Amino acid sequence: MVDFVLLEDNHNHMDKTEDIVVTYMMKNNYEFTIQKFYEASKDFYKLVEETDKNHIYILDFEVGNTTAIEVARKIRLRDWISPIIIFTVNGGMALETFKQRLQILDFVSKQFEAEKNLNELFDICFDQLNLRKSFKYKIGRNDYSIDFDKILYVYKDTYERKSVIVTEKSEYKVPLSLVKIKEMLPNYFVFTHKACIVNSKRVDAYVWNEGKVIFDDGKEALFLSKTHRKELENR
Repeated sequence: MVDFVLLEDNHNHMDKTEDIVVTYMMKNNYEFTIQKFYEASKDFYKLVEETDKNHIYILDFEVGNTTAIEVARKIRLRDWISPIIIFTVNGGMALETFKQRLQILDFVSKQFEAEKNLNELFDICFDQLNLRKSFKYKIGRNDYSIDFDKILYVYKDTYERKSVIVTEKSEYKVPLSLVKIKEMLPNYFVFTHKACIVNSKRVDAYVWNEGKVIFDDGKEALFLSKTHRKELENR
């Protein structure tokens, strides 16, 4: 279970942040809660004392007469583990001194690619909290779970009309389309071919002249289309 704690005094921004969190978490199949605060109240700091939980803090830079820096200082009196993200209208507020002293994960602008930047930070948060994430699916009455980090790539088996998940040691046939599987995977899983999705964290090299992807364990996948070259090289 991960507990997202949102501190924001603007209702519209609060709703948008909540939507981003929900959209991200629905792809990760991980239990979560969202706790919303419109001021740094006693209830907020009471929650901070619950250090046995996996918190991810998203703090507005200014809430009433309080700044996120002040709130972060108080959080760090109790909790040096939970990631803190500061959400600000002014992207220029990203002061490296505060990031280092208070172990603030990052300052994120509300006005420039907020969803993309938050999603990337959420991936870092899960790694930082050592939360194991997995692809979960059901066949008949049986439930299956595959750690995301162990998945190398997923390809479409046109003969059996199933998708095949390839891991370090095994292959799993899943009765889901690639599009549906992509929706269930984190953002670092990308299409390299219309019939293949790869775990970009596990890619060692894209060999364009041979149309293949080489993974960090030495395995190869012959699913690399030049139509995806610009997208992959810009990641």
